[in-house]
Amino acid sequence: MTKRQLTTGDMKRRDILIRLGGACVAGLGLSIFALARQPGDRLRQPRSGKVFPNLSREVSKASWIRILGPTSQFELAKRSGSWVMPLADSYKVADEPLRRLIKALTDLRYVRVLPLPAEQDLAASEIDPRKGGDGIWLSVETDDRSPLATLILAKRGEQTLAQIAGDRARFEVNSVDWPSLTNPRDWLALPRFEFAPERIATISLTRPGQSPLDIVRRPDGGFAPVGGKANSIITDVALLLGHLDFRDARRAQRLIGTVTFSHETTLKSGLVIALDGYEAESRFWVKIRIDTRRAASPDEGDRLASQTETWAFEVPAKFWTLLTTPTPMLLQAGP
Repeated sequence: MTKRQLTTGDMKRRDILIRLGGACVAGLGLSIFALARQPGDRLRQPRSGKVFPNLSREVSKASWIRILGPTSQFELAKRSGSWVMPLADSYKVADEPLRRLIKALTDLRYVRVLPLPAEQDLAASEIDPRKGGDGIWLSVETDDRSPLATLILAKRGEQTLAQIAGDRARFEVNSVDWPSLTNPRDWLALPRFEFAPERIATISLTRPGQSPLDIVRRPDGGFAPVGGKANSIITDVALLLGHLDFRDARRAQRLIGTVTFSHETTLKSGLVIALDGYEAESRFWVKIRIDTRRAASPDEGDRLASQTETWAFEVPAKFWTLLTTPTPMLLQAGP
């Protein structure tokens, strides 16, 4: 069969169809790329594995940890090899929450990418606490503030949502063991006095303008005021040291003014632990004095002194109320 010779019109029509086909293919490619990449975003590819795969190798470079939530904001700083909290006059940070945080970040894994909401800016503000959201913004940084791991975390039912720095996409991530990200107090290595009641010999409570209160151990193991009868409030005063739950720390030199009370506990070993109370900015604080002069062994006192000297510690209001109750009311309390 003889091929028909293409006319000039046929060739023009063919060229037009080829150009239209190429334009369609190019347009489709641009559309796919636009779906995969939003302005300012990373390429939205499926992700799996660890969220911060390099953190375990780089964690030694960390010098700052910043945590911001809807109701609290604090940071941790590494100084001379130790982690401290600037908010608490650079008081020492406990090892356990630090360990849990680094392990949580290194164990964090992608589960799935979440669909992009129609209103991207609104969606970001739902979890970003810097924009009024209910999430937690967390950043681990080097000494020059270069980020090692930065993300926003939020809970939605049983799911944990994460938004990684530089990416507007949100991901569901696995559940890991986070330390407290809302309460700075939980990060401080605050002291505890864990003395068994049978170790306590005598207690003395003095307040300006009040009669002193001396409490001694009775033969049956309980406590009673000298020349008076035992009651539950007297016992609370006697055993207060072992129930103290400090809430915050600051430099002792920042507390000035009149001492509101002095509560001294003498152990059977001769060691004396004294609390001097101060009120400042509607909060209640105690300075701690350790006296080892009559102690059978000063080692315990020296250890406690190294933890507490130069520092003051915030106590709950209930302890303050107990230790400022007038002496006659303490003596007349019911059994």
